[in-house]
Amino acid sequence: MSDNIELGESSAVQLTRMEGKLDRVIDRVSDLRGRVDLHETEIDTLKSLTQSLKEGAKASADKAEALALALKEAKEAVDATALQEANKAATAAREKTDRDALGWSPITKLFAVVTVVLAVILIYQTLFGG
Repeated sequence: MSDNIELGESSAVQLTRMEGKLDRVIDRVSDLRGRVDLHETEIDTLKSLTQSLKEGAKASADKAEALALALKEAKEAVDATALQEANKAATAAREKTDRDALGWSPITKLFAVVTVVLAVILIYQTLFGG
């Protein structure tokens, strides 16, 4: 079938041929309409998905920021607790050193006992002449 209209054809044949071509154009256009509708639906779905991903990314960023802040606060709390414990240990060590410096060592205790015993013996001998 030729796309050109031949001069010798009757008007009815020409109209029938035109009608056939128009029917094919209508079929193609109606097929395109369905495809366009499908694409619009897919585009809307993609837009919705993109919006969800943006919101999810923002929520993830907010969560990450909150987690970083919580970790920072926890680290500061641990550092403060460690500092307090170190201060307590230093104070305890200092107090022990002070007690040891002021306290009696075993040798000092032995010397004191020997001195008291000798003093008692001397007093006893002096008093009772022995």
